[in-house]
Amino acid sequence: MAEPTPFKISVSDDLLSFINQRVRTARLPPGIDLPSSSAWSYGVPVPIMSQLQEYWSKKYDWRAVEARINAHLKMFTLPINHDGEDLTIHFVHHRSSREGAIPLLFQHGWPGNFLEVERIIDELVEPKEGGQAYHVVAPSLPGFVFSEMSMREDFGLSDMAHVDHKLMIALGYETYMGQGGDWGSIVVRIIGSLYPENCVAVHVNMATAAPPSWWKQPLSFARFILWAIWQDKSKDGGLLGRMMWWQKEESGYLEIQGTKPQTLSYALVDSPIGMLAWIRDKVEHLVDDDFVWEEEEIITWAMLYLIPGTAGHASIYKNAKAPNLMAKLTPYFTTPLPKNVDFGASIFPKDVLNIPHFWALSTISPNIIFWRTHTLGGHFASVEKPAELIRDIRDFTELVDSGRGARLRRAGDLLRL
Repeated sequence: MAEPTPFKISVSDDLLSFINQRVRTARLPPGIDLPSSSAWSYGVPVPIMSQLQEYWSKKYDWRAVEARINAHLKMFTLPINHDGEDLTIHFVHHRSSREGAIPLLFQHGWPGNFLEVERIIDELVEPKEGGQAYHVVAPSLPGFVFSEMSMREDFGLSDMAHVDHKLMIALGYETYMGQGGDWGSIVVRIIGSLYPENCVAVHVNMATAAPPSWWKQPLSFARFILWAIWQDKSKDGGLLGRMMWWQKEESGYLEIQGTKPQTLSYALVDSPIGMLAWIRDKVEHLVDDDFVWEEEEIITWAMLYLIPGTAGHASIYKNAKAPNLMAKLTPYFTTPLPKNVDFGASIFPKDVLNIPHFWALSTISPNIIFWRTHTLGGHFASVEKPAELIRDIRDFTELVDSGRGARLRRAGDLLRL
């Protein structure tokens, strides 16, 4: 079996010159006069994009960012064979020096990337004040950033779950925990369903699923109907209100990426400002009021989608909506995780696809051992609320079944021998 190859980000001078030239010469369309309450209703306001273009062209230093990432994160690539296709997968892998450290798979989604692990990885791996330590593996999803994109039309979320699992096994982790948000939350749940003897505990910071079945779970279905009737349906009215608002006002990206990802990508990979606007628009409403996106961070996120120059990041939506793949995915949204997989969730109020505890008991897991509702925070928990997410992961771990917990710690210690 192939060994992981150390990886350093090294963007060519030619590509960097191309990107910088495109940024400097980009034309911004004029906007219309809108009241402040609806300034984002047409998309990213022109003043914000003008400011970002100014910062990118005059202050942003990719080489400094590149050097910082390379210095902080230990990155690797490894070819993973899945269904006869070899995919080179990029991942961060930090092993703890602590005895009893637990293997933890951390999976990002869209429009995020592997850098979502950056604020939490040091404390998870080498806790400053004691507490559970982890061996953290943070892959880039296939088709995202430096992970190779599958050329198969039918490559979907369950395939990504298989790839993640094969990566963990290749690294020597026969037993491990999964953690994820956005698409990552779905992927780690699928892993728990496919490989319950390996991925024995799953923690997410986005909990979504199909409603309870009226014929399989009539009591839960009745409670769901009553709950839905009495919910505040406004944008900030609660879980259902956030979901309904997002679907009505903010889901255009899902439709275009879910139907014509290649067409969209011709524009995005050729226009750095276009890619930046596409990402900046979506992250605006996914965070709480106490968080501000810094120019350097959001430009770096755009860079990580520009560098590979593929449609992989958009194709995940197309593949997830394909009828043949939806048939494969439906069981994961309607059938709970096996009872021998411990499940936990952290619910942040500004996220947009969370369901209540009773609903999750019916369609996500009958074995929910941890459920914490926060008062602040949004979709990108590891970025917005890193300390809170770290605490939640540790508190969840403490509640994991003792037998499974012992297996997790043994799996982490085996590579010491």
